[in-house]
Amino acid sequence: MEGCYTKDEIISIVLDKLNPSKDEIFVDIGCGTGRVSLKASKVFKKVFAVDVDDKAVKNFKARVEDLCIGNIEVVHSHGKKFLATAEKIDKIFFGGTKDIEDMLDIAVKKSKMFAVNLARMDTAVRVTAKMKDLGVFKEILLINISKGYDLAGGVAFKPYNPIFIVTGEVRS
Repeated sequence: MEGCYTKDEIISIVLDKLNPSKDEIFVDIGCGTGRVSLKASKVFKKVFAVDVDDKAVKNFKARVEDLCIGNIEVVHSHGKKFLATAEKIDKIFFGGTKDIEDMLDIAVKKSKMFAVNLARMDTAVRVTAKMKDLGVFKEILLINISKGYDLAGGVAFKPYNPIFIVTGEVRS
């Protein structure tokens, strides 16, 4: 299960790139385990954690209730449907990329900034091209993280899968 969630270091970079403000509304599309939403709840006024997976939504709702976090709303929905019906959104994180091009079409009309995390280079290229077509491309990063561990009295490093982060910004 180690590769199935967004690592803390990646979340920190994403949130830094999104430049959060305590008066903004944040949407986490493909929230999964909710790690991004939990961190975002500390720096945004309101967080919508959206996922299409029943089990992920149920588990994360229970966790939010257990932790008594009042500014996270967990929503069972496809990201595209949620974005189409949402009224006010300031920043969006896309952790899931199914139908990403369609979601970006909606995102540029609804939000100021967004970041997309991707593990696959072909998808990163598609997302970058789409953002360029929409006139919102800001940057693409390739993040490689390795964590140290004890090995025979010394320290070795275990690499994580490289992650692409593509950011976009609607310029007024």
